[in-house]
Amino acid sequence: MSNIGKIIRVNALPPIGERETNVIYQVAVPGGATYTDYAVDESGDLKTHAVVDGSIPVELSDNHVSITDPDLIAEGIASQANYNTNIRERVTLKLDIPSVDGNAQDYPKIIGMNDNGEVAKLPAGDLGKNMMNANLSNSSARSHTLNASFSINTLGNPYVLSGLPNKNSDTANFQKVVVQNTSGLNAVIDSKNLLLEMPNQLTEAERAVWKTKMNGGWSTGTMSVAVISPPVVDKTDQSFWINLKGANLNLPSTSFKIELCTHDSVSADTATVIKEIPGAQVQLYTNGIDLTFYYNFKDIPVGQYKIRLWNGVAWYLTSFTINVVNQIQRIALNNIIWQKKIYNDAVSPAIIQSGSSVSYNSDSTIKTPADDSSFIAARMTNELIGADEDFYMNVEITGKTASFNGANGSMTHFFGVLDPVNTVALINQTVVNVRLVQSYWYPMVKIFADNSAEALFTNDSTYALNAVFIRRGVNWTVIVNFNNKTGIHTKTGYTGPIAFGMYNMNTLGNTGVIANIVEIYKL
Repeated sequence: MSNIGKIIRVNALPPIGERETNVIYQVAVPGGATYTDYAVDESGDLKTHAVVDGSIPVELSDNHVSITDPDLIAEGIASQANYNTNIRERVTLKLDIPSVDGNAQDYPKIIGMNDNGEVAKLPAGDLGKNMMNANLSNSSARSHTLNASFSINTLGNPYVLSGLPNKNSDTANFQKVVVQNTSGLNAVIDSKNLLLEMPNQLTEAERAVWKTKMNGGWSTGTMSVAVISPPVVDKTDQSFWINLKGANLNLPSTSFKIELCTHDSVSADTATVIKEIPGAQVQLYTNGIDLTFYYNFKDIPVGQYKIRLWNGVAWYLTSFTINVVNQIQRIALNNIIWQKKIYNDAVSPAIIQSGSSVSYNSDSTIKTPADDSSFIAARMTNELIGADEDFYMNVEITGKTASFNGANGSMTHFFGVLDPVNTVALINQTVVNVRLVQSYWYPMVKIFADNSAEALFTNDSTYALNAVFIRRGVNWTVIVNFNNKTGIHTKTGYTGPIAFGMYNMNTLGNTGVIANIVEIYKL
């Protein structure tokens, strides 16, 4: 056993390498007048010191631990000294466990490490930053390649893509559009293919609306012409007003065309054009039924011609023709002779006829006004057109609506053509007519083209209309033009000689009407 000799008083126990051996160190207790004894033997090992409870602490000496773990030995840890050094290095690098919650503003750094275990401070604000949780911005070009499917479900939330460059002035290079199928798959196609396919996705009604909008709001429905009036013009040096009646004739004012084509033209696309009608000579209407133009046919060869129309979207070629002749065979109107029949053969200054005009006004002296369906007056001309002759007749009709003063009544007038072999009688003798009807139930005049179920009407106190009668063989056409509206009725039948007549029924109301033959000519 070592013999401990010299006593040395110190304020702190010296480190192991600086201690003397076989001595006792008396170490002053901080803040007091006492000392703690530490014995060091001849090997420099710390032995004992005096303590109250008698325990004897053993200093963590470099050779107190024997390392036998092969893994530690492989790491170069073979002694207590190696172990102590390794632990100290590790503890130095160990971070304290944080106890407070922070943010990237107050704690702007995090630790990053490379493959070699080297660490560095990194900006905390970039940690986990992506397009879903940050307002990202870049100062250089970036790209993202999808090597697998990628989908975004917005769950009905707005998904905005803004700020794209405007390429309206570079449509030659930008002709692709983004499209989507029913599964939500996005793709690109040529813009022209989208436009060409679009009509197939629409209903018939939607297509009509789309075509109209594409044509600036003007109708693009299938055009048709039921009547060309007059159907005959001549080569005299004068302008003729040509009226077309049909459907979808409201042509756009900036992109329409009206052309005369040969009668043997079959297709609207390949028709042989003889003359285009100047736009300044065309009157367009928005009702879709009427189209009017005037033209001097003096330089057009004799013959029949079809009319071709362009509505800005499509061509239409009429099946009817307009006939250009050297001279129209007009019927003289100053030689008309009238037959008349008035109830009870009465004479009335309110019921007259002269030249090409015939009129009627209510006259209570002839018969007591009543809604008895009886005829008060009948007038007819002499023969104007022979049997089997085609003709055109234009008649103007003006009048005033009946005033019933609260009485229950109605009135009816017939205007039309009839067989002149008949003796005029107080019945409706017309074979083709225009009929005017009014009742106290509706304060207006209804105008029917022959037996047509459709009527034009007015509730004005006076009215004026134009009636046209056309016969071609057994085919009849009656056209009524009134207040920018047109009624058309066709039928087949009578081919005999023609006279014109007017027939007026009794009524409780006061009424008046005039019919004037404007012109008649053979076709």
